[in-house]
Amino acid sequence: MSERIVAGAMNWSFYDEDMKLFLTANSLTDSGINASVSEDVVRGGKANARLGSYFYDSNLGMTLTSPVFSLDYFKAKFNSDITMGGIVESNEEVTTVALGEITVLGTPVAPYNTTAITGNYKVVGTDTWNSITFVSKTATVADLPIGTKVCVKYFSLDNSARLITVNSTMIPKVAYAVGVADMFKSGSDLTTLTSSAKVGELQVTVPKFQFDPNTDLALTSSGHANMSLSGNALINYDASCTVGGYYAKIVETTTGGDPFANCLMIGVADGDIELGVGDTETIKVYGFYSDASPSLLDNSLLTFASDDASATVGAHTGLVTGISTGSASISIVCTTKTSLSTVAVATVTV
Repeated sequence: MSERIVAGAMNWSFYDEDMKLFLTANSLTDSGINASVSEDVVRGGKANARLGSYFYDSNLGMTLTSPVFSLDYFKAKFNSDITMGGIVESNEEVTTVALGEITVLGTPVAPYNTTAITGNYKVVGTDTWNSITFVSKTATVADLPIGTKVCVKYFSLDNSARLITVNSTMIPKVAYAVGVADMFKSGSDLTTLTSSAKVGELQVTVPKFQFDPNTDLALTSSGHANMSLSGNALINYDASCTVGGYYAKIVETTTGGDPFANCLMIGVADGDIELGVGDTETIKVYGFYSDASPSLLDNSLLTFASDDASATVGAHTGLVTGISTGSASISIVCTTKTSLSTVAVATVTV
């Protein structure tokens, strides 16, 4: 396989426990995968030679940085729901129309954890803020002349606002995460990385990704704020015999790739199949590759045929059905590479 270059930040998608997509991050400035493990060196004998190593505290972390602000990021990091409606600070410039009264356009409310409906005002052109108390939309200020322009700060309810609560107990959300990066061909004749040079994708699947709740929303006067979506993989146990489980799976895809390009031969898992009349069984075919371990093939890529009426087989499913007493040989050929073929014997008995 030709050399490849992985370029650009990954795009990430996050799914909940029902595999419903709830968050995408397609504008990351940085993304990375960080694997780490601690090593305990085992030594002994003369010269205290190195006998081996024991590895522990394994970790797979993902570093994701986005220049885009999204309240959904906080939802994932803090595992808190977003609700509609929030109390916000309102600012108005008001000209008094009644002696000693300031009437605002909005509806003042009490801020969180208070009962008094208060606000603050200052006369335009001054720097002194004064506290006021509202009854409905009006606050009384003794001897404030009619026609006075004042700046007023108060709290009101914005029903269109989106609100998230940062609880003191932070248990970040666990999601099924998929990251996708573009792969480009490399070579001395390639001077630029363009979409025309894209040869495939690198996909990283993390079945259990837990967001890191640590957040630094740093705001400066000279630039925008970046947000972190980083986190760590949790161990995932599947239905296999793998004792230690796994963190993630990394898949390399090739645009228009041939699944049999590096396949040396194909073989059947169990070449002797015994069936009763009317019984069925699906043939499992494996490919043996020059650069990968044997893999179970998709039967839709193969062509199956039976040489005897005692058993039938689905042409592209490999589903064998016992018809009558007898013996049939099932031939298997790679549809796109007919030089790869094998023969399995299906013995049908009653």
